[in-house]
Order: sequence, then structure tokens, then C-alpha cells
Amino acid sequence: MTMAMLTFSICVAVPVYAYLGYPLLMRILGGKQRPAIPDRPGTWPEITVVIAACNEEARIAGRVRDILVQDYPADRLQVIVVDDGSNDATTHAADIGDARCRVITLARNGGKAAALDAALRAVPTPITVFADARQRFAPGTLRALVQPFSDPNVGAVAGELRIRDAQGGESDLGLYMRIERQLRHDESTLGWLHGVSGAIHALRTSLFVAIPAGTILDDMWLPLHVVFAGKRVVMTDRAIAWDSASAHHGEEFARKVRTLAGNWQLMARMPRLLLPWRNPVWFAWCSHKLSRLLAPWAMLGALLACALTPNPVYHALFLGQCIGYGFALFAIILPGIARRLPLASTAATFLMLNTASLLSLPAAMSRDGTRLWKSH
Repeated sequence: MTMAMLTFSICVAVPVYAYLGYPLLMRILGGKQRPAIPDRPGTWPEITVVIAACNEEARIAGRVRDILVQDYPADRLQVIVVDDGSNDATTHAADIGDARCRVITLARNGGKAAALDAALRAVPTPITVFADARQRFAPGTLRALVQPFSDPNVGAVAGELRIRDAQGGESDLGLYMRIERQLRHDESTLGWLHGVSGAIHALRTSLFVAIPAGTILDDMWLPLHVVFAGKRVVMTDRAIAWDSASAHHGEEFARKVRTLAGNWQLMARMPRLLLPWRNPVWFAWCSHKLSRLLAPWAMLGALLACALTPNPVYHALFLGQCIGYGFALFAIILPGIARRLPLASTAATFLMLNTASLLSLPAAMSRDGTRLWKSH
């Protein structure tokens, strides 16, 4: 095997494993097991729902009311809203006159991590539920999030973030999102889940570990520390937060760059992630997160290996890659036409994700985590 062939093969193997091989492996392993469903608790525990908000005057009151009308014992439910240095009337709007709701106002904007740290210092209940201002919970969500804690080995519970379409139903999921959703459920079944949606998850309050200022991915920091403490993170599809789609592709792309930059940041702040003897979910984390950070660099390597090799076979492979990337770019620029073409939307998503991943490393190196904080 020539050096060019070896380089090309290794470079192609990385994204293939990241996006197809690992999800398929998890489907095979996870599909053979059925997660045990714990009994409902005899007494529903007291819980506190925490919302970190910045400049959410327009929707924070509705969000608090949405939580307080959930089918959960009213005397066991509290809400804490942290106004993260807003320059509007978020604090006033969040105070809806219900004794179960408490508002904490921070004098300056310190980022979501600082807001959550402030909230958890005030949480008096054994279970904390995390929510964002933007979404709404489906009926029964709080009970669904709390029920798995009947198992003492469960330290955190993740719900599902779903997107509404213009008609109010669930938006059609692309291939990537269907794979990602199934992957998280399979990791949960195997006890390897290590990430949650910041908009809908719950935690045993005693397992909370203060989040360093500027941390981008609180929804990775918290569940990872649950795993490090020897507890499980599980996922339930009965706990749902409904969201609306991003207004435009640029907004979604910026969000993805921010999220992926957060994974690089986590490696710097939690180097044990890279050590298999210190990270109980090392295989899952490397396969699910690290491989996707490396994938675009491997794809560039495959492209260069073909371009620089004086062999007509590799020239053809180079041309094929260029055509594939061109097709994906076309699907991004003209989404209306692309929707009628097979796999065009999938190609566009794949290119967008890997471009965001490519930019995430310089973003993580050059931008402060506080500046990357955005309310959702």
C-alpha cells in the first residue's frame, strides 16, 4: 500500500466511523438491551426548575407560567429564574406574583455558567430541573424527568428537544437528526450517555459541580461529572421541550460553531476526558464527540492526498469529492430546489456541520466563553 493510499484510507475512515460506524455499532448493541423503567415514586420529590435568562423580558413570564402549570404536585415545585445582567425588564417580568417563583438578579452579565452557579447555591430541593426561556414543556414532562430518579444509580435525566413546524406539529427530521436522536437513546441504554440538552434535563442536586466561568457547554459539564461520580445519565422520550426552528441558516450555523467550540474547551478544562482509565465513558466520548471534531480535518487530508498524488485513480477521487462538496454547497444556497433532490438536504447538513467543526477550533482558541453565551 502506497503512502497516498494509506493516508487517504485513514482520512476517509475517520468521518465514516464518526457518522455511520459508531451510530451503527450503538444501534446493534443498544438494540439488544431494554432499559429498565423504574416504578413511580411513592411520593414525588420536591424539585426546583432553574432558568438562566438574559434579556428575556418578552417571554420569561410565559415560560414560568408554563412550568408552574405542569402536572406536578404544586407544593413540591419551585422555580428559580436568574437574570444574568439583562439590560431590559427581565427581572420584573419574571416576578409573576407566585410564591413558588424566586428571581435572582445578577448585577453584570457573567454568562450562563455563572448564572447556573448562582441558582444552584439557592436550590433547596434534592432534584434540580434545568430549562431555557425559549422553549415550552409538553404536558407530563416534569413527572417524566423525575421518575427515573427512583433508581438510586441514576444521577441525571435527559429529555428530548423537539422542533415545531409552522403548523404546530413536529418538524420533519433530517437523516442526521434521526441518527443523532437514536444514538443518544442507545448510549442511554448502554449507560454511556454523557451529554444532554441544556433546555431539558434534571440532576440530583447533590451531584452538582460548580461550572467554571465562561464554560460553554454546561450541558456536557454537568452530566460528565455525574458519570465521574459513578452514577448514570439516562434519557427519556416522554419528557419533551418544544422549540421553534432557527430563523435562518446563519443563526443555526453560529450555534453549531459555539457548541463544537465548547467541546474543545472541555478538553482543556477536563483533560481526564482523554484518559481511558479516568473517563468511564471514554470510548463513547471519543467516538461521539472527538471523532466529529477530527472529521473535517481528515476530510481535508483526504482531499489533499488525492490532489497531490500523480495517479489518475486519485485524480478521479479528487474530482468526485469536489463534485460532492459542490452538490452540498448548491443545496445550502438553493434549499428550495434542493428539497426536491434525493439526499440534497443530508449533503447540505453534512457540509454545514463539518464546516462548523472546522471553525470550532480557532473559535475556541480565540473567543472567550462568556462572549459565546447566548440565551436560547
